[in-house]
Amino acid sequence: MFGRVFGVLISIASIRVYTTLLSSIEVGRLNILSAISGWFWLVLISPVSMYVGLKIINWAREGLAYKYLFSFLKYLFIIAGFAIVSVAAIKYSIGIGIDIKISWLSVLISGSILLTIGSMIFVSCLNFLGHRLWYVILTSLTLGISLAISAFFVSKIGGKAEYWMSGQLLGQFLILMVTFAILFRVLRQLPVVIKSGDNDRSFTFPVVFQFAWPVAIGIILYWIHTQGYRFAFQKVAGIETLGLFAVGFGIGSNLMVSFDGLFNQYYQPIFYNEIANSTEEQRTIAWNKYAHAFFPAIVLVMLYIAANGSLIAKIFTGEKFHQVGNIILWGALSEGLRMMASTTTMVAHAQFETKPLILPSITGAASAITGIFLFARNYPFIGSGVSLTIGWLLSLIHLYSRMKNILPIQMPWRRIFYSLILGIPLGVVFVVRDSTLFALTIFQSLVILCISGLYLLFAQYILARKWVSLPIKVPLIDNLEQKLKLYFYREI
Repeated sequence: MFGRVFGVLISIASIRVYTTLLSSIEVGRLNILSAISGWFWLVLISPVSMYVGLKIINWAREGLAYKYLFSFLKYLFIIAGFAIVSVAAIKYSIGIGIDIKISWLSVLISGSILLTIGSMIFVSCLNFLGHRLWYVILTSLTLGISLAISAFFVSKIGGKAEYWMSGQLLGQFLILMVTFAILFRVLRQLPVVIKSGDNDRSFTFPVVFQFAWPVAIGIILYWIHTQGYRFAFQKVAGIETLGLFAVGFGIGSNLMVSFDGLFNQYYQPIFYNEIANSTEEQRTIAWNKYAHAFFPAIVLVMLYIAANGSLIAKIFTGEKFHQVGNIILWGALSEGLRMMASTTTMVAHAQFETKPLILPSITGAASAITGIFLFARNYPFIGSGVSLTIGWLLSLIHLYSRMKNILPIQMPWRRIFYSLILGIPLGVVFVVRDSTLFALTIFQSLVILCISGLYLLFAQYILARKWVSLPIKVPLIDNLEQKLKLYFYREI
């Protein structure tokens, strides 16, 4: 909790700093660079890292984690080299939509692969292996030091996207060196529970490729949906408009991602332990418990962010970006649906049966990009936000129908409906504020956010108290739920 709250605060500070120090054009350039590095991460690395995440606990029990993580590190270097050649060829042939020197482009893209992605993966391994304190410390240091260096570079050297991104990479490099030392020391000290011998083939090319290639195809479509749309948006509406949209949409999305990180850093190790060496029935039960806890919580956070978008923009961004408050709504809704879809894909991952993920990804990406081309020119903010959100909704519906054919999972509809009921006060606060309060100051906005945020925490506790062992009781809520048990009997 401490680590994620600190991460949210750093994210707020980061957005405030770069929207103050960078122009909307530079923010647009930064988003294009992020989308390029995101392609290599999502398509070529993410499928393999998913496999590593699913197997790391088993490897640790078998004494193979050190060996295979070192092999994965070598794979990152190969992809970084491939990225340098690829981006150079693309820039000189068809262009990338922005003006940037090839030396900068090569360093930033390959650096993002080795440092941003490497830091994310190797620090996460500490969490999966049960070392949450080290995970929190290293993650927090990475965020804080990277922000400080980026702010220094941009303010002292120049307000360019290149300097901001290079500051992020330098901070990540410093902490990644510490991460390696701690992680490999932890791995050397782990007791070997199962002797697998030297003939283990669980991290060979044929085995990993069988798992990863369908995931990679799905992730290409995911990249188109979540980052590739920026190229289409920039072509239709311009780089400056993209910068404005990306800030608003990104704030809503990043706040949801912060909650996603908090929840899953706690729950995913539980889920992975429950599906390790499990039967299909055990994996079904594990996923149903996961969705039962996660989906209602997602809905509440979406409602909170959507209801407070204008206040969040006033606090989080520089003055020239205050107009993006309405876009935050679409970032929260789109990312919330994306989080539900991502959780649903865990069914395929748990079964190591990833081909059924491809068609739902096509559904989402095709509908989102079609909407961007149709509406971004005349309605760049609302049209694009609606298009991306509907894309994830259609993808989720298609995905859930296919996952039910793999395992008999159950969507927690009653729990989701219950979370909507709990979210009514957030809507009331929005209506009252919107109709009675105008031209709020930053302090007034912060007070309203804190008050509604306290209610959000209370509502989240009401939902979580059945699966998190906490000593606080809420007799009033318990009595109310008892009266509603005929409808919510199995779910609440």
